[in-house]
Amino acid sequence: LYCRDKQVAQGASSNAIGALYPLLHQQQDDISLFYQQAFWHALKLYKKLIEQGYHFSHQWCGLLEVAYKDALIKRQQIFQQTKPWPHQLIQGVDKHLASKLANIKLEYGGLFMPHAGWIAPAELVQQVFQAARDTGLLKIKTSIKVQSIKQLDNKKWQLLTNKDEFIASTLVFCGGAESTELPFIKDLPLSFVRGQVTSMRSNDKMQALNTVVCHKGYLTPANRGVHCIGATFDKNNNSIEATDADDQFNLEMLEKCLPNLTSWRLGDIAGSKARLRCMTPDHLPLVGAMPDVAEHKNIYAHLTKDKNWRFKQPAPTVKNLYLLTGLGARGLCSAPLLADILAADLTG
Repeated sequence: LYCRDKQVAQGASSNAIGALYPLLHQQQDDISLFYQQAFWHALKLYKKLIEQGYHFSHQWCGLLEVAYKDALIKRQQIFQQTKPWPHQLIQGVDKHLASKLANIKLEYGGLFMPHAGWIAPAELVQQVFQAARDTGLLKIKTSIKVQSIKQLDNKKWQLLTNKDEFIASTLVFCGGAESTELPFIKDLPLSFVRGQVTSMRSNDKMQALNTVVCHKGYLTPANRGVHCIGATFDKNNNSIEATDADDQFNLEMLEKCLPNLTSWRLGDIAGSKARLRCMTPDHLPLVGAMPDVAEHKNIYAHLTKDKNWRFKQPAPTVKNLYLLTGLGARGLCSAPLLADILAADLTG
């Protein structure tokens, strides 16, 4: 594993707390079905890691999507009437049960996911890599910035870096938004969206919070005396410098959606962090063999004239180049299933 930073988990995974839950729509569409499966798969892996002695801060405390406006109340009603998902995955609750689950008074009911929760992402990533290293099959080289990649005549890959040149028989791109200008990768429909998360010092009232609360943003229970709130979505900014304005935005968003729930002010901020999410147009991640984009345009050119054209040609790919990227804001949920899909691809 080549990592450009001095240690792993310095991107979005460096946030103090991250929520683990699936993206579920009012109907069983493709994206919801994927995230439902990914969620159960991730939960199984994380619990297995703990059983094997790899520890990270976490709490399987459930997650509450608060119905704080009319559109969300209607959404909750549709969920409860049509029951598109199992009760064990998501269920409607009124404000009294919501308050009991959260262990603080809430003015709204919502949709509760009892098996969801939060994880300290950096600790998790470090433990996952430690488990991989303990197999004897993984080596990690840090402070290596891959500047370019080139396919050789023998179909192996040459990596040009800030330190040296490396040769790989098979190359897997697992980078985020900062690496999308590499050859081949830049042909993919990837974009970045900046997000800032604000860490708030806990207090007598908020330390009682016992579940993740989602509104337009989110609010987590405390981990080591700190809650996380956020997050911003800025498509026109690639800076990873945290700003006071974005901290103010996160506080105002929380107050607007859940008035008087907290008494937090700017002076209660313990820290903040801005990172870039790597996004895809349909919000589904990319995994598997790298498509040969030029050949796609050639073979499937008729699709530009007829979107319903039924083609039989297999998708052309670049030999020995794979990718796992575009996880957006839901990497904790999707990464384990994507990794297994990739492993299946690599091993046939």
